[in-house]
Formats: sequence, structure tokens, C-alpha cells
Amino acid sequence: MPLYQVVIAFLFLVGFAAILQVPGLKGAEVDLALFGLVKATFDPWFVGVIGGTGVLTALVPGSMILLTASTVIGKNVYKEGFAHNATDKQVSRVARGVLPVFALVAVYFMLRGGATIVSVAIFASSLLTQLLPSLLFSLMKKPFGNKHSAFAGILAGGAVLAFMMTTSSNLGTLFPAAPVVFKSLNIGLVALATNALVFVAVALFTRRAAPRLAGAQRPDALQPCWA
Repeated sequence: MPLYQVVIAFLFLVGFAAILQVPGLKGAEVDLALFGLVKATFDPWFVGVIGGTGVLTALVPGSMILLTASTVIGKNVYKEGFAHNATDKQVSRVARGVLPVFALVAVYFMLRGGATIVSVAIFASSLLTQLLPSLLFSLMKKPFGNKHSAFAGILAGGAVLAFMMTTSSNLGTLFPAAPVVFKSLNIGLVALATNALVFVAVALFTRRAAPRLAGAQRPDALQPCWA
């Protein structure tokens, strides 16, 4: 994966070249920067070859993302969260059922969402970083937190990202009088900080509530599950 990320450097080169060769691109037109460069440089038949290659290139990671998302819903959410005794066949059926739903949602946002590929990529990368606090706290000599704090932190960070993306907001629009250094911070860092704060708060709350729950001696008392 680290070697694969090196390819991202070529995306920056395409962007820099597009600024000079295809100026004036705005909004969703930014996604067509590469085609603009190709049309201005190569013959029409080669433009078709690059377009077909782009479709094939998108199919591979797109299909893997759909498969991974549906598998996560089937195994991690359905089986681990609701149906602990579910068989592999039932998990497979759930995964196959949600796969076309994910595909339709992706098509909807592509056609109606109005977000560029760059914005979606930034949002996806920022969303993946929400796993960092849970990972770091679990690597401590004495793990801190539990599944409740992990889920709460991830949901809080994801909510910040979703709000910023759906409202097209940033720190500059929310805090216009703030210093430039603060307004230039990446939204992913803000969501990550929110995630960490919520994680710690919920972990401390559940730790203090554990003795009371243990001393209740009720058959239906909640039992904390530590990481």
C-alpha cells in the first residue's frame, strides 16, 4: 500500500499541468482535467483508448470497494452486532443483498450529488483516519477504552465530516474571524480531534459507571466490554 500511494504524486502533476494547459475549470469540470490535456495533445483515437483504460481502471477498485463494504455489513454489523448465531450462508445472503444498494447509492451521488471526485477522495481518506484513535489506544500496554467509546468516537468524527461535506463548509466559513493558521486546517484533523475527545470522554464515563453496574446485581444489568 505505501508503494501504491506513490501513484498519487502523478495526480498532482496532472493537476499542475491542467492549470497551465486547460485553465478555467471549475466545479465538476475539474474531474475532466486529464481528458482536457489528452484532447489537446493526442489524436481522437488515442483519446478513446485512454477513456477505455480509465473505465477498466475504475472497475477494479470500485468492485473491490463494493465487495468489502457489503462484507463488512454482513459480517461485522449483521453477525457481530445483531445475529451472533448467523451461519455463513446467512451472512453471505445479507452481503449480497446490500451490495446493489451500495452500488445504487454510489450512482445516485455521482449523478445527483454534485461532488467532484477529488472531494469524494478527500472525504473517504478523512473517514478512514477516524480509526486512528481506537488503534492507538488499543496498542497501549494497558488498553484504554472499549467498544462503546470506539464507536462513539468514530460516529462523532464521521458526523463532523458529513456535516462539512454536505453543507460545503470549512473552518473559514464557520469562523471567519479566526487566524489564518486555524482556518487553513484540514477538516480531517478537526474530525480526528473530535473523535479522540469523544473517545476519551465515553471511555472515562463507562469506566466510572462499571462499578455501579457491577454492584447492581440485576440479571439484566449491562456488563461493560473492555478493549
